[in-house]
Amino acid sequence: MNILRNKSVIAAFIFFFFTFSLSPLAFSLNSSIKTSFKPEKIKQGDILYLTVKANPGVYRTEGTFLNKPIPFYENSNKEKAALIGIDMNTEPGVYTLSITFENEKGKKIKKNYKVKVRPAKFGIQRLTLPKEMVELDEETLKRVRAEQEKIGKVWDIFTEEYLWEGNFIAPAEGELSSNFGLRRIINGEPRNPHNGIDFAAPEGAPVYAPNHGRVVFIDEQFFSGKSLIIDHGRELFSMYFHLSEIVVKDGEEIKKGRLIAKVGKSGRATGPHLHWGMRLNGARVNPISIVNLPLE
Repeated sequence: MNILRNKSVIAAFIFFFFTFSLSPLAFSLNSSIKTSFKPEKIKQGDILYLTVKANPGVYRTEGTFLNKPIPFYENSNKEKAALIGIDMNTEPGVYTLSITFENEKGKKIKKNYKVKVRPAKFGIQRLTLPKEMVELDEETLKRVRAEQEKIGKVWDIFTEEYLWEGNFIAPAEGELSSNFGLRRIINGEPRNPHNGIDFAAPEGAPVYAPNHGRVVFIDEQFFSGKSLIIDHGRELFSMYFHLSEIVVKDGEEIKKGRLIAKVGKSGRATGPHLHWGMRLNGARVNPISIVNLPLE
C-alpha cells in the first residue's frame, strides 16, 4: 500500500510539474495566437499579407521567411501585420515561415508555418527587332550601367513607418498589354523577364498614386524613359516608366489618388503605355497582387 501510495504521489507530482511549470506565455499564446495568410495560395511574384493576433502580454513579435526578417508593423486593427514579397524567380516549393513572440519578462515562444510557393504561368514572348535596337554601343552601355547603379541605390532606402493607408488602387485605366513575368526572347536570345505590368493607354493619359507615399526617384533613363519611384514605407516601392510628364517633385509627400504623371512613350518604348512595377523587401513582385489584398 505504501508503495502504491508513493507511486500515486510521484505520478501526481509529475503531472502537476509538467502541467503548471510551463511558461504562462506558452499556454496563453498557444491558445490565443490567430494567424492569417492572404492570399491562401501563393505563387511566384505574389505579395503575402500576414496578420497575427496574440495575447496582449506579448510586446515583441519577430520573424523570418526566405532568409529575410519579416517587417512587422501594427495595422489599424492593432494586429501585427507584414507584407512579404515573393520574388518572381523564387524556386517553387515549401518554405518555413518562423515567428517568435516575447513577453515583458523575456519569455519566448517560436511557431513555424509551412508556406507553399506555387509556380506562376508567366508566358513567353518572342520578338524580332532590328540589330541596332538590341545591341548597344559602348557609350550607351556605359550610360545604362550608370543608370542601373543609380536606381539600385533606391532599394537601400528604409522608411520605418508604413505610409500607405487601406487598399491600393490601380494607377491608370486601360487593358493590360503585357503581363508580369513575361519571358522575352529577342532575336533568339533570352532577355530579362518583364518585372512589371503594362497598361495600354493613350499618350497624356493620367497616372495616379495607388496609395500614400513619398517620391524618392525622378530621372530620365535610356530604357525606362521618364521614370518615377514612390516609397510607400517598410521597403515597398512602386515604379512608373515611359512617362511623358511627371507632375510631382522629388521628396514630395503624396496622397492616394493624386495625379502624379502622364502616360508616354519615352525611353525604349514602341508606343505609349504605362509600365507599373513594384519591389517589396527587395523582391520583384506583381503590383496587381497588392490591389487584390484587403489591407487594414
